[in-house]
Amino acid sequence: MMRDISTAPATGSDRGTSVRRQAGRRAGPDRSTPPSDAHPLLAAHGGELTVQHLGTVAYEPAWELQDELAQQRRERRIGDRLLLLEHFPVYTIGRGGNQANLLASPERLRQLGAAFYRIDRGGDVTFHGPGQIVAYPIVELRDPLDLRRYVRALEVAVMATLGAFGVAAERIDELPGVWVEGRRKIAAIGVRVRRAVTTHGLALNVATDLRWYEEMIPCGIPDREVTSLVRELGKPVATDDVADRLAAELAAALGLRLEGALPGIVGPAGGREQ
Repeated sequence: MMRDISTAPATGSDRGTSVRRQAGRRAGPDRSTPPSDAHPLLAAHGGELTVQHLGTVAYEPAWELQDELAQQRRERRIGDRLLLLEHFPVYTIGRGGNQANLLASPERLRQLGAAFYRIDRGGDVTFHGPGQIVAYPIVELRDPLDLRRYVRALEVAVMATLGAFGVAAERIDELPGVWVEGRRKIAAIGVRVRRAVTTHGLALNVATDLRWYEEMIPCGIPDREVTSLVRELGKPVATDDVADRLAAELAAALGLRLEGALPGIVGPAGGREQ
């Protein structure tokens, strides 16, 4: 099963209306139900979330790795996983995204040394690159699936992480992601769910060079800005420290226990593969 969670369902006279015209309301208190024994979000509630720090990797191998691990998760050969990494510069557009929101031409992308992929997640155009933490949870959702609640859990984890570093952040109704003062996007979210297992996830700007965003209309929203944790704080911050906190907050938001892992790929039998 795949479902694009980047737009609200259209009904009646709303069909054909731009998300940008419908969205933009600041979200009130988060009323999504926290994971508990009575209201689990994942099939393995209370189980382990194994985190893998992959360093800086090209986009396509990481995409292929997600699909491989997701299949292993469906077959119960592995438990829930969290991939934490940075990408070399790359622009991606999700299913149904408008390529016109990528302003850079193919020649310009070559000049910049950036790749481009149209991929199988929800959402429009986004950028991944150095200084940005990318988190790919590969987890099995409980049946019946609650994709909105899953996305809210990712947003809650990012907001808690930013709060720990002194930045107050929030979400906006119908615009997945995390925002500062309702105007500046600091984290993008786009997911795919197939046969109950998730791929893709979130990208949190820590020390990202924001000039990369001049080559696009981020998430197809022309009247909002993009920011980073370093810009909001006005001082450097260690990306590794943010990644560690994000892993802990994601585990808590998903109702799992964090299990550390060595660098490299953990095979289905538990062996380490570099």
